[in-house]
Amino acid sequence: MGGIINIIVFLVLNAYFFIFIFRYSARVKDPLNSSRYMLVEGSEMFIILLFSTGTLALSSAEGGNGAGGGFNLQAIRLLLLEVALVVSLLVSNEKPKWGLGTQTYFIYLAWITISLTWCSSIEYGIRYILKYLYPFIIMIATSAIVRDEKVFLSMCVWARRVAAVAILSMSVPFIGNLLGGLFWYVTALNLNLATISVISFGLYYYYGKDKKDLIMGILCLLPTLWTVHRSGLLAFFGAMSVFMFMKHKWISLPYIAVVAAVGLAIVFYVPSFHEKMFWKDTENELTVKDIRAGTIETDDIRNNGREALWELLEKQFYKGHEMRGSGIGSCQKFLYDNPSIVKQTHGDYVQMRCDTGLIGFWLYMIVGISIVVHCFIITTLWYVPDHVKCCAMIAAASTTGCYLAMYSENVVTYTMCSTGYSFAIYGVMLGMLSKVKRPTYRYSERGLNF
Repeated sequence: MGGIINIIVFLVLNAYFFIFIFRYSARVKDPLNSSRYMLVEGSEMFIILLFSTGTLALSSAEGGNGAGGGFNLQAIRLLLLEVALVVSLLVSNEKPKWGLGTQTYFIYLAWITISLTWCSSIEYGIRYILKYLYPFIIMIATSAIVRDEKVFLSMCVWARRVAAVAILSMSVPFIGNLLGGLFWYVTALNLNLATISVISFGLYYYYGKDKKDLIMGILCLLPTLWTVHRSGLLAFFGAMSVFMFMKHKWISLPYIAVVAAVGLAIVFYVPSFHEKMFWKDTENELTVKDIRAGTIETDDIRNNGREALWELLEKQFYKGHEMRGSGIGSCQKFLYDNPSIVKQTHGDYVQMRCDTGLIGFWLYMIVGISIVVHCFIITTLWYVPDHVKCCAMIAAASTTGCYLAMYSENVVTYTMCSTGYSFAIYGVMLGMLSKVKRPTYRYSERGLNF
């Protein structure tokens, strides 16, 4: 049943993508007044639909993770999304808006493309480049197409509604079985929910302080707790800390301290998290006091076999060619060619170093740093409207969450519902920012300052 639903949704969704791309206009509910409809361009409606459905994996193979039986539409879906985004750029009346993040990401893409010349498999290299290409294409597409505040809000509202359905599919067995494979698996959804959470907090602070936004922002944490997902927890609290700092600046430090304290309390005092985080020692149970004393060592932390796999990959692909790596896709080919090994590295940074070396790793880090710094600068400019600042905070916070999770997760693999969201929102910020004219004067109590 789940497979049939996935095929139907896949066909209908892609049909609507291309219909809206070439359509002159469309109607969608006004996000600021649900009793009214607003008219948007067809390409804007395409972006709203694409952004809100990024959590759909459309695969009977356990949400697109490559395990289990059945078909997997993930790769085809990713390719069609990229084609649709390119077509939307070609028909758009506006050109992409380039910012610090897009420029540095272009340099990173150039480097990993060059690494194809020394990779072990062109096929696997191209497949992995497509995963890195998606955030870039959606970033420049949204920068060209989305220029209106209400379109940005519609993206956020509809993405949150679909995320709510995803939460139901995780928490209610009947719905989960009926929609088997429709949504991404739980670890991917948890990272998406970290983004949805900061979106909710952004809507709360800038659009009337509606309690339902605050409640939804907090509820997004629950799936991470009941699935005991450490990377999701790190992404959630990391994103929240960055959001609070950008919203309240230095005054936010007490808020961030509270956020950090809550995170530590979950890890040390929620039994399921404590058991998954640390090796159990009945004679010497680890507590927060051990952090203060600095007595917690690497050997005390459960890594679920990750460290052994990382050592194997680094020995095979990193040692001896640290600067340039073994070429994009080399790790993935090795894992898929060895049936006895897991199919994912469970650590994007290890894979980056192995595939593209320290050059590729640091280029990718510069992309994230550039986005966060650029967004922070935008939030400090007095002439920038609040809705652009709200977008900048969400972009920076969600990007931080994704980058933190990359330490021990396959964030790049499920880019459609992780980094795709973060970079898309950054593109939206660039698009809306392009409509803001920097004034040549500023009002003061004594008159005009020219």
